[in-house]
Amino acid sequence: MPATQVRVGRSSRRLLAAVALLLLAAVAFAVFAADSGAAEPPLDGPWQGTLDLGEVELRIVFHIRHDKQGRLTASMDSPDQGAKGISIESATRTGNRIVLEARRIGGKYEGTLAADGRLIKGTWQQSGQTFPLDLARLEKEPDYRRPQEPEKPYPYLEEQVVYENRAADVKLAATLTRPRASRPVPAVILLTGSGAQDRDETILGHKPFLVLADYITRRGIAVLRADDRGVGGSTGNTSESTTDDFTGDALAGVEFLKTRKEIDPRRIGLLGHSEGGLIAPLAASRSADVAFI
Repeated sequence: MPATQVRVGRSSRRLLAAVALLLLAAVAFAVFAADSGAAEPPLDGPWQGTLDLGEVELRIVFHIRHDKQGRLTASMDSPDQGAKGISIESATRTGNRIVLEARRIGGKYEGTLAADGRLIKGTWQQSGQTFPLDLARLEKEPDYRRPQEPEKPYPYLEEQVVYENRAADVKLAATLTRPRASRPVPAVILLTGSGAQDRDETILGHKPFLVLADYITRRGIAVLRADDRGVGGSTGNTSESTTDDFTGDALAGVEFLKTRKEIDPRRIGLLGHSEGGLIAPLAASRSADVAFI
C-alpha cells in the first residue's frame, strides 16, 4: 500500500508540473500578443515624401485614416502639380507593410513602416517605372497656400456670378471683385492661356489670377475672372472649342459687365497671356466696347 501511494503522488506531481508549464506558456503568449499589438505603430495622419524624377522633384502627400467602419482609407496630393484629393482605391496594411493603389492614375505605393512610426520606406510605381519614395510623418496637415495669396477679409467686394455666351449656349461661372466706390469704376477681364483653366488659373500650386485680381482691385479697378468652358461651374467643353469660341466668351464677359451699374461701360478692357494674349486683340477688333487690352 505505501508503495502504491508513492506512485500516485509522483504522478500527481508530474501532472501538476505539466499543467503549470501550460499555464505559464499561455500567460507568456498572451503577454507577447498584447505587447505586439501595443507595439504596432499607428498609421493615421499625413505622410510626405519627395519623388525624384531626374529633371524634376515632386512632393507627394498621402492622407491615411480609418473610416467609421474601421477600414483603412487614403487620398493623395501632388502639390507641385496642383493636384489634390487623388483617390486611393485600395489601402491595405499587413503588419508594418503598407500598399496604396491609385488605380485611376496607374500608380501604386509599397512601403514598410518603421518601428518608431515616423518613417515609411518604399517605392512608387507608375507607367512601368519604379522610383524610391520614403514618407515622413507630418505633425499636421500641410498648408498649400502660397505666401503671396491674399487673405480675407479683403478691402473690396467679392461676388460669385454667372453670365452667358448666348450664341454658343455656354454659361460661364466667374468671380467679380470690385472696389468699394461711390461711382462706376473701370474693369478688366482676365483671359487664361491655352488648356482648361479655372478662374484662378491654378497651376503647380500657384493661383496667379487670384493674386493678379487682388492686386488690380486694390488699385481701384474691378476684375472679372471666369472658369474656362467645362471647368468649375462653367458649361461647354474646352477641348472641343477654338480660339474664336473663347473670343466669344471674352466678349460675353464685356456684355455682362456693361449691365452692372458699378462698372463704367466706357472703360472695360481685357488682360490676357499666351492664348489669352491672342484673344484680347481679336475681341477688341470685333467690339468697340473693348476700351483697352
